[in-house]
Parts: sequence; structure tokens; C-alpha cells
Amino acid sequence: MIERQQVNLRLDKELVDQLDDLAQGEHVDRTEIARRILVSGVAEARIAKALDDYRAGRVTAWRGATDAGISLYEMLDRIRDSGIHYELDPEVLGRLDASIATRAAARVAESRAPYATAADSRSGIDALRTQYKPEQVRSLFVGESSPAQGTHFYRANSNLYRATRDAFADALGEDAVPSGEAFLPFFRDQGAWLVDLADKPVNRLSVADRHQAVEEGIPRLAQVIGSEHPERIVVVKRDIADAVRRALAMTDVDASILVLPFPVRQWAPVYRRDLAQFLRRN
Repeated sequence: MIERQQVNLRLDKELVDQLDDLAQGEHVDRTEIARRILVSGVAEARIAKALDDYRAGRVTAWRGATDAGISLYEMLDRIRDSGIHYELDPEVLGRLDASIATRAAARVAESRAPYATAADSRSGIDALRTQYKPEQVRSLFVGESSPAQGTHFYRANSNLYRATRDAFADALGEDAVPSGEAFLPFFRDQGAWLVDLADKPVNRLSVADRHQAVEEGIPRLAQVIGSEHPERIVVVKRDIADAVRRALAMTDVDASILVLPFPVRQWAPVYRRDLAQFLRRN
């Protein structure tokens, strides 16, 4: 159970009115919308501070990732996106995953920080996924699992969220697509919905256990496809394309399938470009 404490704040009436407007649009109360904004804002503030500290040379990339509460992999993405000059330091080299480092020295392993392992039903992700489910699912996005580092598309703070939001902006126009948590109801109103094959994070599982978690999710995904009858399915990771096709084959649904790479490192612009092209066609 998540422990919560009450905090009393005095806010300007205009800000309270804006919170009420957002809460009404999301069908939640003022307290919940304020909590979500604080959670998202604090997370971004921690990342911004870590980037400033890294830019000033006060911390390494690894220490910055730890301070920000994100993976080393995401910290390196943020450093790159911020235009900060980066040189691979010995501490990072010491934490690279050996199997990945031998295949390509430029690829960076996930951080060794504690990872989330709770099922989506316990972490709150299932509740968010239900909250943002369209009345009619036209485009079903399918991922492998919730990120183990605690970020998520439906928390508007993950690599997948950023790349997807940017792809929609490329396809529909920057002014037409909101950002932050406001993108989530927009995504829903486009008839788009994201689900995962595995019902818990799999990043830190062994290869065999990860494969099993995906396999166990195939019947569940087939039920979703069969009940929602999406017109198209967007596969958000090439490795799971076969599993998604097998789930679709278990139904009588005739849906087109778009397979995209997961949007990290060099694959982020590919995901953004291909999804934007897909959205323009549909």
C-alpha cells in the first residue's frame, strides 16, 4: 500500500480554477489532478537538477541517474537530448552490461538501481490504463511490459510517451497536440489505447522468464483484441511482433499491423518517423 501524507497548500484562485477545469476533463477530483501534476513535476524537476549537476561537472552520469530516479540508459538519452557534451566516464563503463558491451561499445545497459517488480494491478498502471481507455478502440498499441524503472506512458514521463507524443505532433501539427498529462486524454480521444503483453515489468528478468511472461500474455491480448475489435494494431517493439500476430490469429478480428522499434537511442527517430507516417495515412 502506498503511504500518503496530507499537505496543505494555499493557491491563487486562478490556479485552483485551472486545476478544477483539468479535473473535470479527466473525471477526477481536484486533489487527484493536483497529485498527478506534482508527481510529474517533481520527477521532471529531479531530472532537470541532475542534468544541471552533470553539465556543471558536479556528478557523473551514473550518479545523476541515481539522483533523478531514472535508469542510466534514460539519463544518457536526456544528456544527448539536452545537447550536453558527453564523454563515457570510467564509472559508467564499469556498470555496462557485459553482454551488450561486447556486441557494441556504444550501447548502454540499464542501471543497477532497484527496479519495480509489482504487477500492473498493484502499481496503479492498470487503473490508469482503464481510465484512458477509449469508448471505441480504433488503434491498439501493444508493448512488451511496463518499464521496470517506474516510468510509464500513462504517467507521461517515459521514452515511449515522448516519442509517441512527438509523432502525433509531426502528423497532426504541433499546435494541435497537447503535451504532458494533457496528451493522455488526447490519445484516448483519437481512439488509441496502449496495453502490454506481460502484466508486470520484465526488464530485469532472465531471457527465459521474460519470454515466458510474454508467452503467458498472448491469450490475454487475444481477449482484448477480440473484445475491442481494433482497426489497426501498433506493435511497440519488434521482438514481440510474432507474439502479437499469434494473439491476433486467435481472434476473428481483421486488423492491420504496424511493427515499430522501441523508441530508445538510435531507434527513437525511426519510431517517431514511421508512426507519424502511419498516423497521416489513417
